[in-house]
Amino acid sequence: MDVLKKIILIGSMSLLMSACDEEKQAESEQDPYPRSQTLYIGGFDWASPTTFNPLTGDPNFPIDGNIRIMYESLVSYNMLSGESEPMLASGYTQNDSSISVILDTRAKWSDGKPVTAEDVFYSFHLDSIFPTPRHNGWAYLEKIEIAKADSIVFHMKKENRNPLLLLNLLSETSILPKHIFEPLAEAAKQNGVYDYAKILEFKNNASPVVSGPYNLESYSAERIILKRRDDYWGKVKYNNRLPAPVYIIHSLYSGNNHFNSAMTRGNLDESSIFMPRIWEKKRDNIRAWSENEPYHLPGSIPTLFIATQTAPFDNVAFRRALAHAVNFEKIKERAVSNYTPAMQAGFILPFGNESVFFDAEDAEKYGYRYDPAKAKTILQEAGYTWDSAGVLLDPAGVKIREMKIECPQGWTDWEDAIKVVIGSFAEIGVPAKESFVDYGTWEKNLRLGTFDLSMKTQTADLSAATPWIRFDQVMNSIGNPPLNQDAFSNQGRYRNENADLLLESIPSMTDSVALKAAYRELNRIFMEEIPVLPLMYRPTQYYQFSEKHWTNFPTEENPYAPPQNLIIAASVKALWEIKPVPATP
Repeated sequence: MDVLKKIILIGSMSLLMSACDEEKQAESEQDPYPRSQTLYIGGFDWASPTTFNPLTGDPNFPIDGNIRIMYESLVSYNMLSGESEPMLASGYTQNDSSISVILDTRAKWSDGKPVTAEDVFYSFHLDSIFPTPRHNGWAYLEKIEIAKADSIVFHMKKENRNPLLLLNLLSETSILPKHIFEPLAEAAKQNGVYDYAKILEFKNNASPVVSGPYNLESYSAERIILKRRDDYWGKVKYNNRLPAPVYIIHSLYSGNNHFNSAMTRGNLDESSIFMPRIWEKKRDNIRAWSENEPYHLPGSIPTLFIATQTAPFDNVAFRRALAHAVNFEKIKERAVSNYTPAMQAGFILPFGNESVFFDAEDAEKYGYRYDPAKAKTILQEAGYTWDSAGVLLDPAGVKIREMKIECPQGWTDWEDAIKVVIGSFAEIGVPAKESFVDYGTWEKNLRLGTFDLSMKTQTADLSAATPWIRFDQVMNSIGNPPLNQDAFSNQGRYRNENADLLLESIPSMTDSVALKAAYRELNRIFMEEIPVLPLMYRPTQYYQFSEKHWTNFPTEENPYAPPQNLIIAASVKALWEIKPVPATP
């Protein structure tokens, strides 16, 4: 046997053994958990769990994001209907100055105590005393008042009235048990000052007190296991039925390919991971929301965040040239399997509920499209030149430094998009290289502003506050910290006073004509100044599922719940409707 054949054979055997080992591991993991009772999901965590504390900036599954199977919120946003549906609340009313929430008096914690208005009040209070990701919501809240035993009134600040953000807070704030978290908070107080680091020492990893239908059973470096609560109070909403899966297991893999391989073999039932060429996976009983292109329902805009206060990105002409250099169609084809409609300039989704604010004429006049010649013209007019090798020189004649473009390692769709961007920038003489780093490094660099260009979807979920919140989180400079201090929004440190004023006024507008005009002006500023660089449209989460072990998932043909994984917001109700596939004899 020649050397080449031996290498190929050894490589093939290694791959086969690796796949078999992973298969055996998955099968052994499934042993104690009957397949007809266990929903396997993936894509919400990538590394060994470290904390389930809901007050941290980035807790592990299922505490992170808008996941609602352990800690519930007052309402949940339905991205299909645009409505905020009751969860812990039985309803709410809204006027010019406040939102009043009526609590569902049937709600109980897993330790049997009732969920009370005091719990709601204290949950929001915790966000006011600790720098949690929802801390800035208190810039819009005047006070929270317990009007009755089951009634909570959220009063907006007169000078900063923002009903959009308040509705968003009601759907994204986890309601926590006061009797658990108040002693922790008080123990973290020293000399009248709360120590955030002290509260973060609480890992919340042993029998958490929750209101949702599942609770943490166990976890390891390979998976996180949740078990259904048979005493879940919310079953009264479903004719005393419990969710179909007894167990929900989140498997932890190191990259997209491992998640996708597990799903192809039937070891995952649901995934939020980018899976290329979904139309070919029908043979493996896998599909997405729709069976037609773009297959997934677009709802977010992954972007390159730009260090706007750092050279050469502090030059608007340079940023505009970069926008014209990007080959958006190639990203669509090569990076995301055509899961995105054709990109339009600006930061408003030109379809769905947001389309009323999109102006095609402005996009044509002020926007950008793939046009390297136009990019070079913009640079020339701004005083840039090129050396004999075609490398861009700044107006002082200095060669543009090589820039790094970051994203978390293993996020293959983002990695492929960045590779296209690097090739696009090379066409106009801008040197760039990929920087695929571990998640923690990527997230830290974003917060501190220590990056050149970094992929991020700042607002991943559609909500009552979009598109305002999408703009706000990349353009609002009020209270934005300097470099090397933690920023949870506008990490590019973009500044524009007119944008700040528009962002301040839009939430309180009730006249539809004035509102449309304000969004038009805000989007014009965005297109002219490029605070971030949108690359594609994307679903709020990739939502694909395998029907090998479970059926009756929500689909475009059967849209009884939104196209999100069944642990998210209003999609949680689908856990009651999916059905196990009968075992074959």
